[in-house]
Amino acid sequence: MMTPTTTQTVCGICSGTCGINLKLQDGAVVAIEGDGEHPVSKGHLCPKGRAFPELLRASDRLRQPLKKTDTGRLEPVSWEQALDYLASNLSSIKAEYGPESVAMHVGQAGVGKEFFPYVERFCNVFGSPNFSTSGSHCHESKSMANVMTYGTLPIADYVHSKCIVLWGKNPLASTPSIVNELKESRARGCRLLVIDPRETSLARQADLHLQVRPGTDGALALGLLHVVIKEALYDREFVRKWVVGFDKLEEHVSTYTPQKVEAITWIPAAKIRLAARLYASSSPACISPGVALELHGNGFQAARAIAILQAITGNLDISGGALFLSEAQLSTMVVVNQREPAQAIGQHEYPLFHTSTGHAQAHRYADAILEGKPYPLKALVIVGSNPVLTWPNAARVRKAFANLEFLAVMDPFMTETARLAHLVLPSATFLGRHELWDSSHLSREPRLGLAPKLCDEEGLLTNWEVWKELAGRMGYAGYYPWKDEEEAINDRLKPLGLTLEDLRGMPGGYVYDTWTAKKYERAGFETPSGKVEAYSAGLERYGYDPLPTYVEPAESPLSTPELARVYPLVLTTGARSLEYIHSRFRNVPSLRGRAPEPYVEVHPAKAHELCIEEGEMVLVESPRGRVEMRTKYSDEIDPRVIFIPHGWSNANANILTDDRVLDPVTGFPPARALLARIVKKVSTNTSPEVRSTPSCVL
Repeated sequence: MMTPTTTQTVCGICSGTCGINLKLQDGAVVAIEGDGEHPVSKGHLCPKGRAFPELLRASDRLRQPLKKTDTGRLEPVSWEQALDYLASNLSSIKAEYGPESVAMHVGQAGVGKEFFPYVERFCNVFGSPNFSTSGSHCHESKSMANVMTYGTLPIADYVHSKCIVLWGKNPLASTPSIVNELKESRARGCRLLVIDPRETSLARQADLHLQVRPGTDGALALGLLHVVIKEALYDREFVRKWVVGFDKLEEHVSTYTPQKVEAITWIPAAKIRLAARLYASSSPACISPGVALELHGNGFQAARAIAILQAITGNLDISGGALFLSEAQLSTMVVVNQREPAQAIGQHEYPLFHTSTGHAQAHRYADAILEGKPYPLKALVIVGSNPVLTWPNAARVRKAFANLEFLAVMDPFMTETARLAHLVLPSATFLGRHELWDSSHLSREPRLGLAPKLCDEEGLLTNWEVWKELAGRMGYAGYYPWKDEEEAINDRLKPLGLTLEDLRGMPGGYVYDTWTAKKYERAGFETPSGKVEAYSAGLERYGYDPLPTYVEPAESPLSTPELARVYPLVLTTGARSLEYIHSRFRNVPSLRGRAPEPYVEVHPAKAHELCIEEGEMVLVESPRGRVEMRTKYSDEIDPRVIFIPHGWSNANANILTDDRVLDPVTGFPPARALLARIVKKVSTNTSPEVRSTPSCVL
């Protein structure tokens, strides 16, 4: 037995870039702890990271490919057989229906990972325009909104700020590695403003908590702009020099008085005024928006309004404000095809989304499969994603996938989506492959680093090996000319003058840029006008509102009062927990022990009104379906609102969510603001019944 060795690397479970120390013995991980010397995470490691050895040893890890037989069973096959089967199906479907009939999707488990470009490159070479990512419902909306406003998506500088606004974001659950920065700033006297439908732990500690009605963030942002402009709290000199369309903005927000916004958002007018004054008078200040802000039918325009609020208060690209940083510029692996590809799915409905990302909008795949719009989609390859649990209107997603001629899934575990597949390919963890990491979304000192391959996972091919082998079988070997993944990564690193070996010697990463303040004073903003575009002529050309405009959620007490009489509760889904990421890790015993089951959170007063005891099994229903789960009392929420988590197979929140009325700019689903009701179950000796008396159905 070899002597244990300790190796520094970076955890690849999420995008937190947390440094870890791994103790390896005979190629196996025997211990893991946070790396106190890592410049970004500084020793932090969340429960998922600490549980990683369990995940590596999990008895339900997929170890070999599985192919569906004529009887519908998934049976083991060799890698040779699996790759031949995959190549044969993709080739035959392309020959019969055209390359656009095949789509490829990389989920959150792959976005930001180094195998992502290999999949996109293959899709390009294959000739399909239908490559999509979790960007169909995460991150890209706020990125687009900020880019259309001032050319980039900034990061919030907690360390030097005098006022931090957490808007739909709870870093204790989503990015705990940066919480220490928040605590240190608070200790120095930094003010904290939290905007969240729930009174989170951070909201209780905040100077001010705005408990917004889910889906009305856009109205709140316009109300804050109204106060800031009306009371002349904005940076006049910055606005004069650098803002296009301020006069139009001023007129546009004039009707969004605190009283009007109170009626929409349920936030008292006095609190709205106080929040505007607190933020605008506390320079430097920063706003840190979360994913929750995007998952609404009006999410893009809400993010636009927030971006403009940061701009007119003079908080752009200053220490303590919204920092402009860039990701490391690597060689692209995107290939321009020789043939003119068909229009991507979703490109017609969401042209700006397609222009901005270059990707299809995955939430229109079900239309293409079930209705042939804009053309039939016949095959789908999914990598690191579980759409049956994570895409809206799950019943329709499941029906669509069942109608595919061919479905292939790559994942370390047998997911609900993989069970529907014709072919399942196991995949290695981040320890079994080389990964690059970039901290530009977290730190004012952007670093690029290497998380090297540290162990061979027996019987598994890396993602690189899968796509290179598949390309060779389909006649695309010339597009993957590198002899191995290390050579491919070296090609990617050429613009930085680095090699993989260079990064091996830099466990803390390579600092590739130095932040400097107010870069716009030297080069302008990266917009067509070179200025902040409060009024966006670019949006206008696409047929969108050029000023940030609030639209009431498609399902709400105000927009659909008749529906609200049947489904009177505002439902919000998907809040993050430390134990899980979306649908992953519920098979890890230590994590499942910390969070063993999903709950519907309901205010005690509402529960009493509904005759519901805490811990009672109930049905949560929306116009699309119902799920069964246990109740949990919570005085953190408004009695008119209920919360449920997502990612649970036994209580799939996305059975309740909508895939029809999507954000008109981005196609993002309204997962955080829907209508629902709680129905009390009554057990009998034969089967559960639903009591329909008015006192127990609301």
